[in-house]
Amino acid sequence: MRISTANRPLRRFAWLSAAASLCVVGANALADLAPGDLGDGLILMDAHAMASSREIARLDPESPNARAVADLARRAEEALDKPVTTVVNKPKAPSSGDMRDYVSLSPYWWPNPDTDDGLPYVRRDGEVNPERDLYDLPALDTMTTSVRDLALAAFYLGDQRYAENAAERLRVWFLNEDTRMNPRMLYGQFVPGVSEGRKFGIIETNRFRWTPDAAAIVHEAGALTDEELDGVKAWFDAYKTWLLTSEFGTGELAGKNNHGTWCAAQIALYASFSGDEATVVAMCEGVKERIAYQYAPDGSQHEELRRTRALEYSDFNNRAMLELAHMGSAVGVDLWSFETAGGRSIRKGIDFLTPYMVDIDSWTYQQTRTPRYDRLAAGLRRASVGFDDPALEEVIEAMPLDHRADFWLYIVLPLPADSFAAGSTTP
Repeated sequence: MRISTANRPLRRFAWLSAAASLCVVGANALADLAPGDLGDGLILMDAHAMASSREIARLDPESPNARAVADLARRAEEALDKPVTTVVNKPKAPSSGDMRDYVSLSPYWWPNPDTDDGLPYVRRDGEVNPERDLYDLPALDTMTTSVRDLALAAFYLGDQRYAENAAERLRVWFLNEDTRMNPRMLYGQFVPGVSEGRKFGIIETNRFRWTPDAAAIVHEAGALTDEELDGVKAWFDAYKTWLLTSEFGTGELAGKNNHGTWCAAQIALYASFSGDEATVVAMCEGVKERIAYQYAPDGSQHEELRRTRALEYSDFNNRAMLELAHMGSAVGVDLWSFETAGGRSIRKGIDFLTPYMVDIDSWTYQQTRTPRYDRLAAGLRRASVGFDDPALEEVIEAMPLDHRADFWLYIVLPLPADSFAAGSTTP
């Protein structure tokens, strides 16, 4: 089933007829688009909000929006200097013999101090083994962050170099036969002496979550052809199918903690990108059952509170829930107001954490490192818009944020111009 966008005005791009006047620097194909040229538009980003933020940056050089755009330019220039990465550049192939299969070491597993050969590896929760960098995760990180930042820079700055570089990275990872990643995760998060791959590796591909929107922007910049964009969509459709049918995929989807939620969020996103509305609906409807067993009535999450970084893992699961709620809105599934008969809801999950986002010292569970407050702020921004609640923006303002939060609050997830805070976010 193809997704209709007739009732999704905030995902359409009528504003692009005026894009030339909004570009901060230069011009590219984005500046010449007629209304609606991006068709189905974006999925996790908000086109109108981004256009508004770009306008503020252009008109007010002292605004936080302008500061964020300047930092985005820096990030994009750095991305241009990074190598174009692929999964085939690793020391050896997995047991499949195919270098195109993604391989990663499970992060919290270390050599066994009680055996001569270090096998089997043993788990140390929250402590990342640096051997992890020997496999494909760094390449995945470089590709996804570079494509995201370059596509956003092409949009905000109007520089065609960024779109062209992002397009090349997409071709190498998803399209070129010799270098493309196979759309499966058979060897993710392997544990030496235990398993050559585990279902838990699937969570690593949540790094793809900005790639569909980035590909759409790069396509409209003229750097990806129609056929190439269709090829990227076909890759994600194949990966979605593997997630829904493989032993690892179905096992991860059934997970009772953040792994299961992020698997559902990934499937919904890839289905939305490839036009499979029925699967988007199914994943979003399934969230209602997740809410019932993942949240307590007070909003706490027993599975996440067990972790050594309990606040961050609780927020991590919340963010997956929020992305599913966001995608559900596009297909008629209302998760924002959903509450179980026992009083469990996503909103209570958000409210449980917000006091500690401004006062981490009052957190009574484990949190073995300082939280990434920029990520906490990104989740709250999604929540403030979804729940239409300015009180959550007040929490963001009270958080100890540094410049990293600007990227999320003014570039990726800026407030819509017609939001409750329109007076403070529009020129």
